[in-house]
Amino acid sequence: MISDQLIRAENRPSGFDYLRLFLSIGVLLTHSIDICYGWHASLVIWLWRGPLHPMFYFIVPSFFALSGFLVAGSLERNTIPAFLTLRFIRIFPALCVEVLISALFLGTLLTSLSLRDYFSHPEFWRYLGNIVGWVHFDLPGVFENRSPPNRVNGSLWTVPFELDCYIAIAALGIAGLAKRPILFTSAAIVAMLALSAKGAFTSFFILGGNHPGGVLILSFLFGAAIYLVRKTLPFSLPLFVLSFTLSLVFFYFAATFYLATPFVAYSTAYIGLLNPRRMLLVRGADYSYGIYLYGYPFQQAAFQLLPGGTFWLLNIVYAVLSSGAAAYLSWTFVEKRVLERRAAALLRVAKSMEWLRLFFTACANALGRGIR
Repeated sequence: MISDQLIRAENRPSGFDYLRLFLSIGVLLTHSIDICYGWHASLVIWLWRGPLHPMFYFIVPSFFALSGFLVAGSLERNTIPAFLTLRFIRIFPALCVEVLISALFLGTLLTSLSLRDYFSHPEFWRYLGNIVGWVHFDLPGVFENRSPPNRVNGSLWTVPFELDCYIAIAALGIAGLAKRPILFTSAAIVAMLALSAKGAFTSFFILGGNHPGGVLILSFLFGAAIYLVRKTLPFSLPLFVLSFTLSLVFFYFAATFYLATPFVAYSTAYIGLLNPRRMLLVRGADYSYGIYLYGYPFQQAAFQLLPGGTFWLLNIVYAVLSSGAAAYLSWTFVEKRVLERRAAALLRVAKSMEWLRLFFTACANALGRGIR
């Protein structure tokens, strides 16, 4: 069973650490081809519509399924306010720093506008909305000769769906479904079937690799569901092979994208639950989030500034080195330091919730006395 495999790995299997890095580099690979050749180049069309396109469409939903599996454990161990606090301190600080670096450093270096025009431009201020999940990809005068023009960080398109995932699982937790694994899984299956029925009559195949948001959210929910049913779901190589095969089959056709999500989730969980020896690169650190955040803008900069940056293979080498360095700095000086203070943050949240409980209790008692 999956629960047995978790116990054997002391609830910290290294497979998830390796998988996160692999998926983040996979994102850089797909972006390098998009950036270097433009969305309508024959190579890009082959990438997203050719015979191997299901492999590339597997990457981002797998990221979400991985997150769902791990986040479900956090939901099980914490109250809803504590859970949301932990998600906030994991996502917000690094995102905030990356957005500010892109807007204040990268943008000022590469914009074709004067600094006065740059900082007064509405697009500059809209870009800062990325910090709170109000996604904007463009900065004024930056990468303006690219296709599409002015696009600084296309990776941020997943941020609103990540926030939706946390809201959805918190709502299911409030409804008590997190303690009822079968009911939770059934709700995810019903949502999948409903979206599949709608998708069968809707064309949502988008050149450039963006999935329907529902695919990402469902992958997340099925990842969470697999964690919740871990005591009854087998940890099985044949089941992994079947799941991975079915996920590729369903990703081959746009109308069946949603049906791939439970199989993506099981495939992801199986790989993540493997527990090979940890190399130094994944020992006590998670660089995947930083690589994902910084990869796209650094790839755009490499295309514009560095020798050979217009060749996709060299572009990805530049991206891995530069975003890897940025991810190390982000983890060391931002993410890790914030996470080290999570106990204090949770204590403050618990005290705030207790004050709110006492306040509403006092209001209810006062109202009751007034009615009498």
